[in-house]
Amino acid sequence: MSFPYPFRRQFAEFGRVRRIIEVLIRNGLGFLVSQLALDRFLPRFWRRPSIRAEAAATHRSVPERLRYTFEDLGGTYIKVGQFLSGRADLLPPAYIEELSKLLDAAPPVPADEIREVIEDELEAPVEDLFATFDDTPIASASIGQVHRATLVDGQAVVVKVQRPGIDDVFETDLDLFLRQARFLERRSETMRGYNLTAITEELARSLREELDYQIEGRNAERLRNNLSSDGRFVVPRIYWGLTTRRVITMEYIDGIKLNQLDRMREADYDLTSVAQVTVEGYLKQIFVDGFYHADAHPANLMVVDYHIGFLDFGNVGHLTPGQKELLGDMFLQILDEDAGGVARSVVKMGATRGRPDLEAMERDLQRLLVRYWGVSLEELPVGEMLAEVFETAHQHKVYLPGDLALLARTIITLEGTGRLLDPEFLLVEAVRPFAVRLVRERFSPVLAGRRALRVFRQATDLAQSFPRRLDDLWDQLEAGEITLGVEVRQLDEVLGKVNSMVQRVVFAVVVAALIVGSALILHGGKEAREFSLLGLSIPVAEIAFVGAMVAGAWLLISMIRARKI
Repeated sequence: MSFPYPFRRQFAEFGRVRRIIEVLIRNGLGFLVSQLALDRFLPRFWRRPSIRAEAAATHRSVPERLRYTFEDLGGTYIKVGQFLSGRADLLPPAYIEELSKLLDAAPPVPADEIREVIEDELEAPVEDLFATFDDTPIASASIGQVHRATLVDGQAVVVKVQRPGIDDVFETDLDLFLRQARFLERRSETMRGYNLTAITEELARSLREELDYQIEGRNAERLRNNLSSDGRFVVPRIYWGLTTRRVITMEYIDGIKLNQLDRMREADYDLTSVAQVTVEGYLKQIFVDGFYHADAHPANLMVVDYHIGFLDFGNVGHLTPGQKELLGDMFLQILDEDAGGVARSVVKMGATRGRPDLEAMERDLQRLLVRYWGVSLEELPVGEMLAEVFETAHQHKVYLPGDLALLARTIITLEGTGRLLDPEFLLVEAVRPFAVRLVRERFSPVLAGRRALRVFRQATDLAQSFPRRLDDLWDQLEAGEITLGVEVRQLDEVLGKVNSMVQRVVFAVVVAALIVGSALILHGGKEAREFSLLGLSIPVAEIAFVGAMVAGAWLLISMIRARKI
């Protein structure tokens, strides 16, 4: 007997929730089961967490427990953790730093299944596509795994192939995340304040993009073009004829990864110079190009014959020209201890609900920056400080774009990579020239001329369209077709509450009517109390009383539960 698809999916989701709860308890995060309302999926006898498991994990910090939880759950959850590590506006720096260490590894897929994916995508046998293809993967992660190969012209390449069926797994998990986020937002004002549904939708968009290797290929190509004028950097070439949504083929670059310090020392590389060039490359991407490789982990960077090579382009960040300018302002304001300026820049960067209290935000930022004032440059954690600034903004209902939050994670990781190579490396000294350059460019005659030309074009367009718009307005006025739209904030929520109140009042009236009607029937005597149907005597009054009692109890319980929520 086979169950219909919706029931099979519900059973699968129930099994995943049970697995999540088990891992949370084992890693000392059992308190999250009730806070996230996951216990509603379990029978009552299963809801008491294991005190022994909780105690065994207390030697780790909560951020460490969270990282181990994501790693134990694997797959989608590792990607969720990596996504959250880029949301410095939502999580404290300790969580950002810990989640940035997430290791994405998985058992390899059998070679015949990998070959089947390649042949389905590229519509040809592997032997016809490549001169050689190594069935043993050089890396295996939750989404795909990487194999070495050789093209027919002898070019060494790597082929990254998506795991079979991974699309369905991710879609099912994302659907579960989204429904849980909507449930929590309905249940909690705090979760609504975090924009939980919007964040989950952003997560889903990010993961779907990562599942499309054509997007990763375009990211690599854009980064390659941006860095092409600087001979210090290497970005592998993408072979588009052998690239699809589930397969990507790129040039193989042979080098030493930046986390292999001993090998670099044996090859006589100057680690201080390697750190300086790597960081300058990233700052150029961020402050000049506005498009950057967002995973600065040393395992994704390598030294290739005195050049810095980049790997893995599934995670990138974007900054608009306006965001770059405001970012330059904010860095200089942080370094100049200008809390008021930081508050104004942050508000300009993000979206707000209502009018933020700039004075309150300035006071909080002042307290934040005071902790770093007087700290030597050698000890100043630029990425951590930036993450705390973004977190403070979120507390004041200033919601920053995901790319800005991702930037804080990138800088934290970049700072760690720089200090891994050179313990005396100072990121703040490397950042200042780029921030100053952004401010200077804003006041340069060329840029001022471009802005003036843009404003002139906009004014010209407005002047040309103004008579037509005025004529349209006059025609609508004469025809009596002008309407005024009034938007009431949170109108849907208010109407929902009013509707719920009306329904309860109507329900209470029905219950009262049942009670009164039953009393009148009882008062009418034995003949009125009994109703005969097909020879059976039915006690109408008693049934009505029992129904009114049950309905009244249900109404009372629903009101108590609503008050708790």
